[in-house]
Amino acid sequence: MKQSTEELKNEITASDSLENWSEDKKDSIDEITLAEYLKRMLEIHNISKINVISNAQLDTTYGYQIFQGKKHPSRDILLKIAFGFPLTVDETNHLLYYGNVGTLYPRVKRDAYIMFALHQKYTVIQANDYLYEHNERTLSI
Repeated sequence: MKQSTEELKNEITASDSLENWSEDKKDSIDEITLAEYLKRMLEIHNISKINVISNAQLDTTYGYQIFQGKKHPSRDILLKIAFGFPLTVDETNHLLYYGNVGTLYPRVKRDAYIMFALHQKYTVIQANDYLYEHNERTLSI
């Protein structure tokens, strides 16, 4: 049976050793890759890779390599992909998590602006304009 994140955290911190722990917890550990998550989002949002890549303002070859799991993009590139779908804030945080980069945190001013732009379903260009207007670093190229 799948355990909650809090239950897993409590077990980890209470354990003396984790040698056999991961074998016992296979059902509770999420082992999805970034490429698998992106594939899932394509299906949910009923959009093609090329449309997401184009909307995200990414080089086509580089974009396809990300979707194939061959490249490990930066946080800003993943955010551009989120705007390319567009994803919700929660979906974006999952994307960032699976990309092993920091999730959006509302107490960080730039992140708060990005969260607002995602919620408003801004394009990458609109999001960059919005960040620029508020003296925040725009999403990198």
